[in-house]
Amino acid sequence: MFVRLAKFELKNILRDRMTIMLLVWPIAVGLLGRYFIDSNSLDKIVSEMVIIALTLMSGMIFGAMAGFSILDDRDDNVFTSISISPLNVQAYVIFKVVFVYIMAVISGVVTVYLAGGLGFAWWQIVLISILTALQAPMNAFLINAFASNKVEGFVTMKATGFLLIFPVFSYLFLDWKEWLFAIAPGFWPAKAVQTLMFKDAISAGVINMNLSFWPYLLIGFVYNLFLVVFMYSFFRKRTQQ
Repeated sequence: MFVRLAKFELKNILRDRMTIMLLVWPIAVGLLGRYFIDSNSLDKIVSEMVIIALTLMSGMIFGAMAGFSILDDRDDNVFTSISISPLNVQAYVIFKVVFVYIMAVISGVVTVYLAGGLGFAWWQIVLISILTALQAPMNAFLINAFASNKVEGFVTMKATGFLLIFPVFSYLFLDWKEWLFAIAPGFWPAKAVQTLMFKDAISAGVINMNLSFWPYLLIGFVYNLFLVVFMYSFFRKRTQQ
């Protein structure tokens, strides 16, 4: 059954121009990021902020894709059809977001790889991608909790733009002021990435950060998983699924 659902999801993705564009976007962003980083055309600070943005992109993009896919299902009364089938609506929605989550993880790894690896170890890239991809189900549920059609979905997506802006700008702060941005789920992987970029300076005692790589990463997993569960519950309550 789940294999058939996976094939169905792929067909839905490939028949929609917008979702195809979203699939191509991480590749384009990765290659563009590599160009700017390798060409040294950007200031060092700006270049490092671009790196942070690159690591966060996939979760946001695939979250939008999943969100609009669920909106399409609601418009087409797919949920009504599923409710009288052996597969219940909750299982179907969870399958969709898990499917997109896996795609977001793969996309995150590919994006960073195309950007040149950014000097990170492969396992660090994978862990960061697994964490940032949690924004995909979170954003999918958020969009559907507040929107009932694609127009409202776009408005909701734009309104949540701070979820990407906050982590990028948190780069500028290494003291207590960085915690002002901690509400954004992407803050934690962004700071984990920053510890990797500043590794030599931290080892030399030139730069001090509030936490090291692992605490930022682990707290990020706990916080993001909590938000995914919370947004799923909120989505179910708003849509009465």
